[in-house]
Amino acid sequence: MKTAVIGGGIAGLTAAYELVKKGETPILIEPGPIGGMIRSEVRGGFTLEQGPNVVVERPDMKALISELGLEGAVRYPSVNPYGQFVWCRNHAMKVPAGLWEFVTTPLIPLKTKLLLPIRLCTPGLLLPRRDDLTILEFFTPLLGERTVRDILDPVLKGIYGGDVEQLSARSIFPGLWASACEGMSLIGYMRRRPKGGKPSIMVIEGGIQRVVDTLWKRLESSVERSSARVESIERRNPSGFRLVCSDGSRLDVDNVIITPAGARLASMVEALDVDLAAKLQGVQYASLSVVHLAVPKEEKLIKDAFGVLFTAGMPEDLLGVMFNSQIFPHMAPPDKNMLTVIVGGAQARNRESNEGVLKERLPTLLERFLNISGAAWLQFTRWSAAIPQLKVGHYRVVEALDRVESANPGIVFAGVDRGGVGVSDRIRIAREGVERLSRIGA
Repeated sequence: MKTAVIGGGIAGLTAAYELVKKGETPILIEPGPIGGMIRSEVRGGFTLEQGPNVVVERPDMKALISELGLEGAVRYPSVNPYGQFVWCRNHAMKVPAGLWEFVTTPLIPLKTKLLLPIRLCTPGLLLPRRDDLTILEFFTPLLGERTVRDILDPVLKGIYGGDVEQLSARSIFPGLWASACEGMSLIGYMRRRPKGGKPSIMVIEGGIQRVVDTLWKRLESSVERSSARVESIERRNPSGFRLVCSDGSRLDVDNVIITPAGARLASMVEALDVDLAAKLQGVQYASLSVVHLAVPKEEKLIKDAFGVLFTAGMPEDLLGVMFNSQIFPHMAPPDKNMLTVIVGGAQARNRESNEGVLKERLPTLLERFLNISGAAWLQFTRWSAAIPQLKVGHYRVVEALDRVESANPGIVFAGVDRGGVGVSDRIRIAREGVERLSRIGA
């Protein structure tokens, strides 16, 4: 049996790794750099993460790090608990993390504070009236519109680069959505969830790219590598698939695991299923720019904070400022702090961030909003079409992916269109894809 893995990001590498562990020699097809958006650089004592800045410690991520022998490189926050702040009414305000903070925070209106204990216990409060709702529509009965806009909106912008008026509650909170459809209260949902608490965030000393590099070293001699770009996937009779590549080559395989998503995936699968291709073409992506800045250690950051996330309408489409070295001290020299500024997202409406403009304006904006002076430019990275916008109705895309998988045994979709945007999610989805493929062959 010959299996092709399309895509050499963390999902494709994980899928290839799982296949190798099962005794296969997969073909890894990646025309670009190995690792996708995971890129790290250590320079002048700074660890510069050009893609994901942190990783959530979930079981699949933890297992992979253990298998790669990287446990000793894992670094957890030195500040515990650290604070996450949102920009609200021209101030950075802490997202409440406990009962006392909930009672005293100015972020949440008094009426909401008084009603929330009852709302948490009310069955059917979140029961959806349609097949999908925006985050704003879904959570307003529980938290009130103002709280959703002031807290959930900047937090989700920090993850998805999107907007609570457009993002899908069904796709982003699938477990809670399913429980709400059963008429369960939020307290009931929380009691039913597996125990273990909130997972920690972590980084890798030397950069998250060490995971990619270590994984690739394990794989390099055990896979076939192709640098062609797959243009189309065709069904081959009586079984298997033909991959038509940009260099004119044709590759016949028994199975194929596909990690690209969106428009790139749409063109690949059009010969297999026109409806799926059309749905994928409709998925919009947000672009992001990542800027690293150094500030003198004596500049006072918000104490014990990881960063500040912003609402829409900020200058230069500012999404967030992370104080990386405040909770991960090894990421900067002893006399400096490192900040990561994220700009863009869906709010930018395809406006491209201008490096020259940001270089001139960001230090001024940091001083104006966060009272941080003396910021020095370190690095700028622009990512086009970085994050899929899981808007209302996105579940239909996932249903179409499932349908085409069922109709074409041997095809597995493990792209970000399935909803997992974080590194840990990408690893989990890749592993699940390999398991689905194994069940077909069993």
